[in-house]
Amino acid sequence: MLRGAWPFVLCVLLGLALPVVAQPVPTPAPVLIVPGQTLAGVAIGRSQAVTLSRLGQPADVRTLRDGTLYTFPRYGLNVYVSDGVIRAVSTTNSLLRTPEGIALGSTVADVRRIYGPQFSDAVVEGLMGIAYDQHGIAFGLDGNIVSIIIVYPPRTQAAPPAAAEALAAPPTHIEVGLVSLPRVENLKPFSPETQYMSVVGFLRYVVYQQTGTWLTHGEAARMLAEQQRTRL
Repeated sequence: MLRGAWPFVLCVLLGLALPVVAQPVPTPAPVLIVPGQTLAGVAIGRSQAVTLSRLGQPADVRTLRDGTLYTFPRYGLNVYVSDGVIRAVSTTNSLLRTPEGIALGSTVADVRRIYGPQFSDAVVEGLMGIAYDQHGIAFGLDGNIVSIIIVYPPRTQAAPPAAAEALAAPPTHIEVGLVSLPRVENLKPFSPETQYMSVVGFLRYVVYQQTGTWLTHGEAARMLAEQQRTRL
């Protein structure tokens, strides 16, 4: 018998307990939000039947103009469906995060550091926010803090160049879920194109017509200033 085996045999014969080496407890991978693809395992483009069977009975079902909204407050999820396919998913669950760590409670500065300055102003489930169409993710904000995250198919087409076209039909990604705001920085205040309102007042009016939500004067002024700063 090998000399190194004797201590083990002696412990067995004497009924002594061998020392137990602690094994590291595996840490479960965080549930990720992948822009343009998936949120909490709910994949954009997946079958409605497959997804809803996994999530169970929704707490509420709302019929929208272009589809249906299923709400799952126990998970902090809203699922937007049309033509039997998942079109968008939003969350208010603070446990969910992007691979870079962006989650509820992150700041606008955190978001811009990860996704850059190329965003558009948007209304996200009733909150003013910012949308990254090229990535397929938008953030509803409570002040400067992320309060809602919504994932949807990326959009890469350029916006209409004319302000009048953008005002006539602001692109709506998912009814109720996400509405992109029009560009108004080139409009002349108190003119026929602003219906004889200031540009800030006209922006507030247009947003209300599209979403039923009134921006505060400060919010509208900030968005106008941001559009003027980033215009080409």
